[in-house]
Amino acid sequence: MNAKIEIYTKEWCPYCRRAKAMLRSLDLEYTDYDITNDEELYKEMVERSGNKTIPQIFIDSENIGGYDALIEKISSGELDHLIDFEIPECEGNVWDLTVIGAGPAGMTAAIYAVRKGLKVLLVSRDIGGQVLETDIIDNYPPEYNASGPDLMQDFLNHLRNYDIDTLFGEEVVEIKHKEDGHQILVKSGKKINTGAVIISAGTKKRHLGVSGESQLKDKGVSYCATCDGFLYEGKPVAVVGGGNSGLEAALDMAKIAEKVYLLVRSERLSGDQSLQDKVMNSEKIEICWSDQAVKISGDEKVESVIIKNLNTGKQRNLDVEAIFIEIGLLPNSGFICEDLEINDYNEVVIDTGNKTSVEGIYAAGDITDIKDKQIIVAAAEGAKAALRANEYLS
Repeated sequence: MNAKIEIYTKEWCPYCRRAKAMLRSLDLEYTDYDITNDEELYKEMVERSGNKTIPQIFIDSENIGGYDALIEKISSGELDHLIDFEIPECEGNVWDLTVIGAGPAGMTAAIYAVRKGLKVLLVSRDIGGQVLETDIIDNYPPEYNASGPDLMQDFLNHLRNYDIDTLFGEEVVEIKHKEDGHQILVKSGKKINTGAVIISAGTKKRHLGVSGESQLKDKGVSYCATCDGFLYEGKPVAVVGGGNSGLEAALDMAKIAEKVYLLVRSERLSGDQSLQDKVMNSEKIEICWSDQAVKISGDEKVESVIIKNLNTGKQRNLDVEAIFIEIGLLPNSGFICEDLEINDYNEVVIDTGNKTSVEGIYAAGDITDIKDKQIIVAAAEGAKAALRANEYLS
């Protein structure tokens, strides 16, 4: 069934890229309205959707919301009638190998495994991982100067040449180790039975875990200043994080915001020296040394942030309309079974053959304790994991 899918996006918006990558992964055609420099299109989007955040997605003229709403509809099966290819049934099906995650490591692992003759399922909430947020990639030899979305589309096109079952838009919540293999549970309730598993779920934005954070998400609480910063032009805002991400966000917001409070837990910045110099010299940025956010307040939107000084214990209130949380990445390892060894950084511990502490479970890419987090390394680790899993299954 053909449907008219429309999506309003901006060039630099990571969630816009994720939404378009997901639609492409399902072979769904869409019309992309780029509102980056088009004020009239932006006004049209706000009038049609009632929302100022991006992306905004319409299916047959009905607004379904943004990226998270799209994933929920895919996971619930509401969009199954739009998809032309066969969606694999989990009940009564057993796969030789299930790969969790569809970034460079996961897609490479799936390709190597199916080439070995294995029956493979690739399950993932997202497509492309953190690579989608990279504008230009100049350290991946096969495709010099490619954009992150283009590179991941090439990975996906390669993947589609093989008979690999895919469940996209599905979030894994648990892995159960069984005597005859493993059972993977996903958020929608599906149960996947498999002989072996490769975990390549990558990373996600780290959260603060403070009161008000989850309730005010997308209502002033943001994890991407690049995406949502334009909404707070001329307003006072806070940025959390003293690393490169935090410093870059503070500098970006200093260009348009009334004032920027930069919350840093220590007494020094940890980002690149060139960024530190720019932040220290900015008249709009006030650095709050040794301060951490302890509560985000507001009814329908962010109205203030309470911060606490870690040296004195004193608290004070910052009247801001947004808080941008830029404190790095966290491995997507929350679904890991109890017996699987992880380190202090929540990374999955593996040996040189990508084997974890549980028989039949392997891991690859940024979710593991390998030192180098690079695209080419992740892809190579995915290939290694698939080869070792094939040996195990043989």
